[in-house]
Amino acid sequence: MTPIRVLLADDHPIVREGLRTYLSSQPTLSVVGEASNGMEVFEKAAALAPHIVLMDIAMPGLSGIETTRHLHGSRSTAKVLILSAHDEREYLLESFRAGARGYVLKDSAPSDVLRAIEAVHAGDPFYTVGTARLVFEEVQGKDWVPPPPSEGLSARQREILRLACQGLKSREIAARLDISIRTVDGHRRSIKRKLGVHTMAGLMRYALQNGLITIQE
Repeated sequence: MTPIRVLLADDHPIVREGLRTYLSSQPTLSVVGEASNGMEVFEKAAALAPHIVLMDIAMPGLSGIETTRHLHGSRSTAKVLILSAHDEREYLLESFRAGARGYVLKDSAPSDVLRAIEAVHAGDPFYTVGTARLVFEEVQGKDWVPPPPSEGLSARQREILRLACQGLKSREIAARLDISIRTVDGHRRSIKRKLGVHTMAGLMRYALQNGLITIQE
């Protein structure tokens, strides 16, 4: 499997060093470069073609949010995952509106950062539990009709949906529940079909509204 190419963007060298050391030890990842400001992000994203830009918000010159907005509007195919110390509502929502695919706090466990990178690369949004509620309030329009209650899902399917919404991939869910990956994938297809929901964002929103996952204040 081709490693996920990651560009680190943070103005603190010690933070970049710690991230590079951890991420470089993961067989699924390859740290292809580092940037300390927004202009360097543009230059290195064009030169290095990363899959993921792991972006801080507070950088000199262009902020991480502005850099995300310009990168999202460019020809770059890189996906932005915010890694920030800020948990304030305005930072989270502005990052989401700018085109970031996820938001992870710097006090998260390293394994959460790894799961976030893998999820965003796979096309799924990734938000830590403390930030997810704000995002789903933002994307949920007034005309959105909730799916039916989860009674239509089996107990196993509810458990798989809960774990998937926590950011676990199929192989991790299979290991946690001691079942095969094929069984997990089959259940995930059935969940989408039963609920009529076909995106990870929609599934997370459904899980929140039906109490399968909870949001901590």
